[in-house]
Amino acid sequence: MVPGRDEQGRFIKGHKGNGGRKPRAVEQSYLDIMLGEVSPDEWREIVGVAKRQAMRGDAVARKWLSDYIIGPPVQKADITSDGQPIQVIGIGINTDNL
Repeated sequence: MVPGRDEQGRFIKGHKGNGGRKPRAVEQSYLDIMLGEVSPDEWREIVGVAKRQAMRGDAVARKWLSDYIIGPPVQKADITSDGQPIQVIGIGINTDNL
């Protein structure tokens, strides 16, 4: 049996599925470090390099810029099989209680 789960694989009360986000204070400390290391002029230069790379066809630079400017694309395709949940089979997970 996996620690933190019952016999059917469900999480036991008090055990979360994942750790979740870092506490805001931890995020803020990382942000403070980044802001202390990269000046606005340096950031402008980084963005300029990414723009030039994207204009030359660099897909990674193009994705990085577009994710910052307009955000990642939203899933628009219906992946639920006409509104019904997709049946997951053959991967060793008990789906009887899903």
